[in-house]
Amino acid sequence: MDPNNKLDINAISFDDMLGDGLQSIQEEAEEPQIEEEVQEEEPVAEVEDTEEVEDTEAEEEEKEEVEDEVEDIQSTVATEIAQTLGFELENEYADTVEGLTEFVRDLSQEAAEEQLNTLFEQYPEVQKHLDYLMSGGSSETFFEAYNPQTDFNNIEIAENDIQMQRAVLSQYFAAKGHDQEFIQEILDTYEDNGKLYNKSTQAKTEIAAAQEEYRQQLLQEQQSKFEEEMRQNEEFWEGVANTIESGNEFAGVRIPDKQKAKFFDYISEPVGPNGETQRDLDYEKADIDMKLAIDYLMYNGFNLNDIIDTKARTKSAESLRNRIVSNQERVKSARKTQRRTNTFDPEDLDINALLQ
Repeated sequence: MDPNNKLDINAISFDDMLGDGLQSIQEEAEEPQIEEEVQEEEPVAEVEDTEEVEDTEAEEEEKEEVEDEVEDIQSTVATEIAQTLGFELENEYADTVEGLTEFVRDLSQEAAEEQLNTLFEQYPEVQKHLDYLMSGGSSETFFEAYNPQTDFNNIEIAENDIQMQRAVLSQYFAAKGHDQEFIQEILDTYEDNGKLYNKSTQAKTEIAAAQEEYRQQLLQEQQSKFEEEMRQNEEFWEGVANTIESGNEFAGVRIPDKQKAKFFDYISEPVGPNGETQRDLDYEKADIDMKLAIDYLMYNGFNLNDIIDTKARTKSAESLRNRIVSNQERVKSARKTQRRTNTFDPEDLDINALLQ
């Protein structure tokens, strides 16, 4: 090994919105009788207006009381429950069975989401694990990367723990690509110079940072892989939909236009608990004869023309065979009839002919 390619131990570095005229009208009034009439009429008008206002206010107060009562009734059904549990309602729910059912469903979902968020805040690794699994990753790979026993953030290096210091530095230099001979030499040098502890703590920091970078990269790569698979899957089913829409005959089988949409849903829409389509479920429930027929079609290259021709020849042969058998039966029946006709009958004997 070229010594020039070895790690320079001194190169380890770490960084962080009133009109006018009212007075003139009053001045033009000259007859006192008129003034008296006006004075007599004004109190009546004021009384009438006051009564109307009082009636209106009473009606409004009564209406408000009714509305308050309705609100109180509604609040006992939904609002008070939500307030008791500490939730805020974003929607209004009717005081019916359907309304209460919808209220309970929404409240349950909100409560579940809140519990999950609380869990994820307390245990971030749980959310990362779930995200990784939802992206198609495996638990084994995730726990291998997030194993607490190999997490260098959890490692404590004591100043007098020479064995731990050498172990950390050994793994650090091995990750750099150095052989064991060089590693042992450099560790001995560090220990002799009193630099083993400082160098090991620096190595621990770098390894921990590399582990975190690897974990983030692992999650990102799995998410990217999942998104790419989803994109390809979407493109595939778009192609299938276009093929069904633009064609009428597939490998000798004709599909009516009015059945195309339902047929596409049959083979593509997930309906099972694990994402199975109705086609998948029907195939699982099919008997062995149907499965063998489907498998044979696949084995034969799904060449329906050959299968149809073979079926037609078989039918034709069976028809010919049936005609031959039927004809033979008719011949036998005729022969039997003829034999019965040629049998001697004494009643048919002409005595006179014999005496001549």
